Amino acid sequence: MNRVFRKTYFLLISSFLVSMMALPALAQWERWHLSQNDQTRFDSYYSRWREYRESNDRDQIESMENRMRGIYRDYNIPGDTPFWRVASNAREYRHRYERKLSQRDQARFDSYFSRWQNYRRDNNRGQIESMEKRMQGIYRDYQIPPRKPYFMVASSGRDEDWDDWERRR
Repeated sequence: MNRVFRKTYFLLISSFLVSMMALPALAQWERWHLSQNDQTRFDSYYSRWREYRESNDRDQIESMENRMRGIYRDYNIPGDTPFWRVASNAREYRHRYERKLSQRDQARFDSYFSRWQNYRRDNNRGQIESMEKRMQGIYRDYQIPPRKPYFMVASSGRDEDWDDWERRR
């Protein structure tokens, strides 16, 4: 009986620990259900916020952020949630440069991007700079704005890259 109790206890504790570890992963996929009207408003604010960021219009950027944060408050969305995770039109910005590069240039860019990430992890400044020059050369060839984050052009860009970029804005 004691052995059965220990086994059951172990399974319960294990299940609890596994579920606690899974909660943060599930929270990342949480989707807020705004009313249709509020989602439309949020998407409009988000689109304008993106445009104002491109032109570096600080006053308008702040105005749109305040409006989006007002919707966050109405729906109890945590303040550290990146705007793109709430905007239903965010993916169009992420994928704006997909299929813009030729297949050959996309492969080159992806190779540079992958190496650039590795060099950043290793803090190899010389190679970081080399990869950035190569990626910027492709940006010039395709008239991509030079300040556009590299993950937006790379095929391997991930949600985590987007989150990190928005946190640093």
